Amino acid sequence: MAQGKGKMAAAKKSAGSQRRKTVNAKKKSTKGWKTHAAKGRKAQAMKVDISTTKAINKKNESVTSARAISAGNTFYLNDIKEKGKKEIEQQNREKTKKEDKSTKLSDRLKDQLRELGREV
Repeated sequence: MAQGKGKMAAAKKSAGSQRRKTVNAKKKSTKGWKTHAAKGRKAQAMKVDISTTKAINKKNESVTSARAISAGNTFYLNDIKEKGKKEIEQQNREKTKKEDKSTKLSDRLKDQLRELGREV
């Protein structure tokens, strides 16, 4: 039986085992696509997108929190969800309006002639 109050120290690991551990950690494969941070022009464009997204999220969060506080304990996300759906529908309608308009020069000229009253 060991005498004394001191505890045994943990066995020291060799330098080789430590090195192998770091090499294995580096070799460990990750799931999914390998991505790299954008540089230059693309990075600037991404920063603009990110800042826009953050601003929108901040606005949405402030609206949501204001509604939650004003509603007291009867707060549901359904009204916000419905408002979001209506906004998406409106944006889709605007997008299809832009897509429906003729983009070819000949189509536009024919439309203008029809408006003037001439048959094409």
